[in-house]
Amino acid sequence: MISPQPGPTGAAKDRSVLRLEPWRVFLFVFAAAGVALAVQLYTLRQTIREAEVDRLQDVTRYVSENLTRQLHGLNEALTRISDDYRALAFTFSSADASRQLHLLTDVIQAVRGLAVYDANGNAVASDSTSDVGKDFYREDFFEGVRSKPDPEVLYLSRPSEAEDDAVALRLSRAIFDAQGQFSGVVSATLDEEFFAFIVRSALFAPDMRATIAHADGEVFVTVPQSPELRMANLARPGSAFEAHFRQREPLTVYEGIVPATGRNRLVVLASVKPAYLGLNNNMVLAISRERSDVYAPWYGQVRLYTALYCTVLIAATGLRLMERRRRRRLMAKEAASQEALRLSAARLERALDGAQLGLWELQVDSRQLRIDARGARMLGYGETEVTRPVEEWTATLHPADQAANVAAFAEHLRGDSPAYENGFRVAVGERYVWLFSRGKVTERRADGTPLRMIGTFMDISARKASEVALADAALLQKKSGEIAGVGGWTRDLATGRSQWTDEVYRIHDLLPGAEAPDLAQTLGFYTEASRPRIAAAVEQCIADGTPWDLELQIVSAQGRQRWVRTQGEAIRENGAIVRLAGAFQDITARKQAALELERLNAALSELSYQDALTGLGNRRLFDDTLRSEWARHARQGTVLSLLMIDIDYFKRYNDHHGHLGGDGCLRQVSTILRDTLKRTHERAMRYGGEEFAILLPETTLDGARLVAQRLLDAVQAARIPHGASTVRPWVTLSIGVASVAPLLDTEPATLTHLADMALYQAKANGRAGYATHEDV
Repeated sequence: MISPQPGPTGAAKDRSVLRLEPWRVFLFVFAAAGVALAVQLYTLRQTIREAEVDRLQDVTRYVSENLTRQLHGLNEALTRISDDYRALAFTFSSADASRQLHLLTDVIQAVRGLAVYDANGNAVASDSTSDVGKDFYREDFFEGVRSKPDPEVLYLSRPSEAEDDAVALRLSRAIFDAQGQFSGVVSATLDEEFFAFIVRSALFAPDMRATIAHADGEVFVTVPQSPELRMANLARPGSAFEAHFRQREPLTVYEGIVPATGRNRLVVLASVKPAYLGLNNNMVLAISRERSDVYAPWYGQVRLYTALYCTVLIAATGLRLMERRRRRRLMAKEAASQEALRLSAARLERALDGAQLGLWELQVDSRQLRIDARGARMLGYGETEVTRPVEEWTATLHPADQAANVAAFAEHLRGDSPAYENGFRVAVGERYVWLFSRGKVTERRADGTPLRMIGTFMDISARKASEVALADAALLQKKSGEIAGVGGWTRDLATGRSQWTDEVYRIHDLLPGAEAPDLAQTLGFYTEASRPRIAAAVEQCIADGTPWDLELQIVSAQGRQRWVRTQGEAIRENGAIVRLAGAFQDITARKQAALELERLNAALSELSYQDALTGLGNRRLFDDTLRSEWARHARQGTVLSLLMIDIDYFKRYNDHHGHLGGDGCLRQVSTILRDTLKRTHERAMRYGGEEFAILLPETTLDGARLVAQRLLDAVQAARIPHGASTVRPWVTLSIGVASVAPLLDTEPATLTHLADMALYQAKANGRAGYATHEDV
C-alpha cells in the first residue's frame, strides 16, 4: 500500500495562485486576440462576398439587357413574317417563302432556323426545304401556341433535342387570318452558339460559368460547355433555380452546393421576361463562380492569421509544458521505483491466481506429498498447505484412474519419460473433479535415484464437460443429418483435400470413411445441365467469397438420379480465403412433389381456359387474349380485327331438335370454325351460348371480310339440317366484323362493342351473312 502524501498548506496554495496568475492573464489576452481576429476575418469575408456579388450582378444585368435586345429583334422579325404570310395567304408560294426564310436565317445571327406552319401543323415554308410538308402538329412548340393562340404573346418553348444533336429552343408567334381565326404559327429556332457567344463575352474569370435555361428548368446554353449540364433540369428541390422562383425577385443570390454539378459556387440568377414582348415563359440567366476562387484571398488571410495564432499558442504552451515537465520528472523518478516494486509483486500474484495452479512436492524416500495453500483450497482441504502420504492421496482418486496414475509416476521415476503428465479424477467432497498434473524430478542421489519431485495441477473439469458436450453434439448432428438427409463438407484450398460427413457419402452412394473425392471428381457427379452452374458458383466463391445455395441434379455412384440442395461459403483467415465449407441435402422427394404439383397446376390452368362442350377456348381465354393482343398492337401500331359469330335462330333449333341436338350442333359448328382458320395465331373461342368470337391479329378490315366469308361458306357447305330456320333449311351464321388500330389510352371493350354492333346489323340485314362496323 502507498501512504497518502500530505496536502499543501494554506501558504503554499496562496503561492500557487500567485504563480499561476500571469499564465491566466496570458490566456485571457490570447483568447481576446483570437476573438478580434475572428471578427476581422468575418468582416473581410463579407466585404469580399459583397464585392463579388456586385460584379456578378453587373455581368448578369449586362447579359440580360443583351438577351432582351435579341428577343426584341426576333419578335419584330417574327411579327413581320406573320404579317407577310397573312397578307399573301392566297398568292403564297412555298418555295419562294422558303428561300426568303433561308435568306433571313443567314442575316439574323440569333437564329439557325425559321419556319411557317399552317393551322394543322404542316410546315408550309422553312429555311430547311426538307421540313416543308412535314407534320409538326404534336410538337411541343406548336401545341403550346395552338392550345392558347394569342396575338399579343411571344411563345418560348422548352428546349428539345434537334436532329443535328443541337439543343432546339424556339420563339413562336400565332398567325391569325382576316377574321381573327388562328391560321398558323411562325417559329424561329434560336442559335445555341450565338447565345453562347453573347454570354461568353461577358465572363471575366476562368472559373466563371453562365447558363441560360427555360422557366421550367431545362438548360439551353451553358458556357463553358459541360456534358453533364446539356439539357439538364435545374429545377430541383433545394437548388438555386428553385430558390430564385420562390423569392419572386428579378435578381437573386445563391451560395452553396449546386445540385446539378455538385460544385460549391456563388450564383446570381436573373429572370429575362420583358413585359412589352408578351413572353409567355421566363428565360433564366445564371452567372456563377467557384466559392474557392472567390474567397481565395480570404483563405490566404485565414491561413496566415491561423499560423501566427497557432505559433504563439504552441510557443507559450511549450514553455508551460517544459516548466511543468521539469517538476514532474523529479517526482516521477521516486514514484517509478516504488511502483515497479508494487507491480512486480502484483504481477506474480495475478499470474498464480490467473493460472489457477496448485503446487505439489513429493519426497520420494518418505513418500510424503505436500500441497500448497492454493492447491489445498482447490481440493477442499482448507486455507493452509497440507502434507499427506502418497497412499492416502492415491485413495482419493477415482478407482478407474488410480492404476494409470501410479504407472505414470513410476515411468518418470525410472527415467523412461521426460516428465510426469496425467489427467485423472479426484474426490472433492461428494463429487469428483478432473485434474491435470505435470511434474519432474528435481533432485537425485549420486547413483541417479530420485529424491524429490515438484509439479503443478489444475482443474480441467470445465474442459472435460465441454468435450463430452461436443461429442454429444456431434452425435446429435450425425443423427439429425441422417434423418433430414443433410450432410456437411469442407475443402482446404491449400492442400485440395476434402472432408465429408457420413450423410454426404450416403447421398453419393459411397462408403463412409473413404477418402473424399477431389473437386474434379465431385463435379463429375453432377448432370450435364447442373455441372456448369455448380462449377461457376465454386469458382466465384474462391475468387471473391460469394456464397451459393443451389438446387441441382446429381447421378450417384450407383447411377441413381437425385435432386440435391448444395450450399457453400468461404472461410477466411487474416482476410484471405483458405477453405470452403457447406451443406449437402437430398431433396429428391420434395423436388419430385414440387414438379408433380407444377404439372397438375399447368393441367388445371389449361382446363380453366377450355370450354367443356366444344373444346374451344372459353370466355376467360377470350378476355385474356383480347387484353394482351390489344396492348401488343397498341405498342406496334398495327390493326387488330374481331369476328363476333352467332348461330341463326339457335333457340328454335333447340326447341325443334332438342337440347342434345343443340349440343351436337354447337360441336359441329365449333369444329368447322376451328378447321377453317388457316393461321396458327387465329383462334376460335366460345363467347357464350351460341355466340363465338375469333380474334384476327394483324389483320385489316378487308382481310377480316375474307375470313368471315370463308366461315359462312364452310358452314353452308356442311348443310347441318335446321328444321326451324326461316332463312335456310340448314344452319347459317350471322357475323359482325370490326377492325381497329388500338391505342394505349383506349379500352379493349371498344373492339367488342364495334363487333357487337356489326353483328346486330348483320341480323337486321336478314342473317346468313356478315356486316362490318362501317355498315352500322
